[in-house]
Amino acid sequence: MTLKPVEAERLLSNRFGDPAKAPTDYVIGFRTRTGKVLAMHRQASETRIWFQPPTPPEMDGVVLLAVPNNGNSNINGPLSPLARPDTLRVEIDTAAALQRFIDWYGGGSAVEIEDTLPVPRIADFKAIFERFQSLVTARSGHPFETFEDGLAASWESYKPLLRKHALALLAPDSWDEANIGSGSILRHVIDAIEIQKDSRTNLTNNLLFWQNRYGHANREHRILLEALQTPNQTREMERILFDFYRGNADDGATFDRLADMGGKYTLIAYLFFLKDMDRYMPIQPTGFDRAFRAMDIDFSTLRQCSWDNYSTYLAILAALRPLIASEAKLASVRLVDAHSLVWILASLMKLEAAGELAVSGGKASDGRVLGAREKSIIAMRLSVENTVKGSNGQVVERTVKNKELRMSRDELEATIARLLELQGDRCALTGIRLQFHGGNADKNLLPSLDRIDSDGHYEDKNLQVVCQFINFWKGDSDNEAFSDLLMLVRNQVDLRA
Repeated sequence: MTLKPVEAERLLSNRFGDPAKAPTDYVIGFRTRTGKVLAMHRQASETRIWFQPPTPPEMDGVVLLAVPNNGNSNINGPLSPLARPDTLRVEIDTAAALQRFIDWYGGGSAVEIEDTLPVPRIADFKAIFERFQSLVTARSGHPFETFEDGLAASWESYKPLLRKHALALLAPDSWDEANIGSGSILRHVIDAIEIQKDSRTNLTNNLLFWQNRYGHANREHRILLEALQTPNQTREMERILFDFYRGNADDGATFDRLADMGGKYTLIAYLFFLKDMDRYMPIQPTGFDRAFRAMDIDFSTLRQCSWDNYSTYLAILAALRPLIASEAKLASVRLVDAHSLVWILASLMKLEAAGELAVSGGKASDGRVLGAREKSIIAMRLSVENTVKGSNGQVVERTVKNKELRMSRDELEATIARLLELQGDRCALTGIRLQFHGGNADKNLLPSLDRIDSDGHYEDKNLQVVCQFINFWKGDSDNEAFSDLLMLVRNQVDLRA
């Protein structure tokens, strides 16, 4: 799906009001309430926005472009800050993605709650976080450091991956309004719920109870299954879902309508989570209420399925973000991170109450604390595994080269570590010092595992670590020929110096 500039312009006008200067045929710009400016090209075929630093966090549907191309003569006057060399530019795919971006850039909140819904007070979060730390340490042997390490990563890092997989199954961009009533939309939604670990994916959807293990009456997506049984119900439910994911339906009205139809809180929250992870989170009322009681937050979600209740739940999570960041000394905390902390707290308290907090045998094994270098090694190993899964010589629109991994995952990680040591943490083809995952690492300079012989396999003696951008440039080129080209570029640079 591509967001047309004319639609983006309407959304920007609704958010920021009058343009920062009189629009030209080519450029329109706006000023945020914090004084920053942003602008977009009105004649482009896609929505691309110039804006001032800093670099935004990762957001679905928002792609940071490598080159800002901000030499447009229409970027002047009040928009002149966007003519500076440090200007950034993003391409935005959908209206929801644009909303996320301007919420971040414009100083707004991803979760906006009506004044009539005050957020319950969160008292003494320092004590809450100390309690959380003690439970995490008792369970894993390591204190909490970040959401990318240790127990938090071990337990909770699957959620964005699960959502990505579910969205691929949901495939809302493929829905056609003419198919409403056919059952195809409902089947897509059900497929995006009934995710079970298999040989192709290591993911199981545990964000709601959908299995038939304890009878159909206990399946939390039951209303979707039953809607498929009669044409009228199919048509009604598919219209709601189509308008929710593809149309302009009001989210609050959609939530309450699904609740009135008998939708479970967990189901509706999951559908909202799929729509927008920056604004909406899954829910498990019993567990979250346990955590809220421990945090002395006067709020309950059990048997309270409504848009007002869900909005307050989200507002509590949003209010926790800066508190977590402050106590954990983190630069930023996402809504999904706040969700994870509360859920981990609830789960560990349940284990403690059952006398099962300590790992049997005295071995703390829930979570592995990773440094930036080790994160990069694991990222390379995962990338290789994914490449091998999708590259077994099959014929799609083109023939994909057969690539085999001829070592175990542990051997692969050990090989990567050995190569980094051998190469002095530098790119094998350029000598550029590699950067590792975390902090403000330049994505182009992250390490990437490359096959020296592109026709060969992932095996010892055929591997080297290079900069990510070098691996992209090299592609399937011959290693020696590519090295010669790099040398030619170096010589040209030397001649100009």
